[in-house]
Amino acid sequence: MQFEIKYSKHFDLLFHVLAYLKVDNASDLYDKQYIERMMNEKQGFYYDIISDINTLQDYYNQHFERLMMINFLPFHADSYDHMKTLFHSYEKYTSEDLSCFIEPFIKVLDKEMVFYFHYWGKLHAKHRRLRLSIEENLRDRLSKYSCIFRFYHKSVRIYLSYSMTRNGRGFNGIPSCFSADVPFPGRQEDAEDLFFQILHEITHQFTDELLRAHINMHDDSHMLSEKLVFLADYLLIKSIHKKDLDNYLKWAMNDKENVDEAKFLREFKVNEKMEKELIRLADKIVCINRTTV
Repeated sequence: MQFEIKYSKHFDLLFHVLAYLKVDNASDLYDKQYIERMMNEKQGFYYDIISDINTLQDYYNQHFERLMMINFLPFHADSYDHMKTLFHSYEKYTSEDLSCFIEPFIKVLDKEMVFYFHYWGKLHAKHRRLRLSIEENLRDRLSKYSCIFRFYHKSVRIYLSYSMTRNGRGFNGIPSCFSADVPFPGRQEDAEDLFFQILHEITHQFTDELLRAHINMHDDSHMLSEKLVFLADYLLIKSIHKKDLDNYLKWAMNDKENVDEAKFLREFKVNEKMEKELIRLADKIVCINRTTV
């Protein structure tokens, strides 16, 4: 089973810029503390990114259902120029999208790149020892759940991002692998949360199909998709590697002190039909594990 762990400065440039853009849904990466930290790092670099991003903010939010693809197209890109080409050529963008958002957004990327690529290189070198430790830990953790990937006949490609301020991005647009981009943990002790976030992003890529409907960030479909993922991971962890369950419940409930399985099940309750589908799916995945050990 192939577990690929990657770093991408052009992908990170995108998320660095998105940390300045306020989005009115759960995909929002705006982070005032991150912006203040970057101001300290940018001594001697003069570009008013905030003013330029603010002019694009309304259009992005109004047309989010199309423009959100800027978060995912870089999974196909092997360079910065390739990423920009994908932004220009995505078939679902309208001519208005290109002129009102994509083209000025790329100009922001080009200007901010002058600072960020140099900064990214310093970060990447600084974290070398931590990177190696976290990568080793991740491969070990992922291998324990390899039955999931064998069931779907997919490899795993993970990007660790220095600039993503929260949550993560999962992408099912590459048929041969589960792809995800998640924040790089600043400390070794955060590696546990990192693994659960990766599992969460991967699980989205097969549980979202159970909804049999388009998922919209502005209605109940997004919340339902999140409940399905949390419940699916609960079922898989409990069956595959139960030692992880307490820490998973703490992460899912954002409560590092208490483990409350009953509260978790109330919080992420879905209708009976959906629950039965999840249980059947989890059983099929786990059966792969039983027949190969």
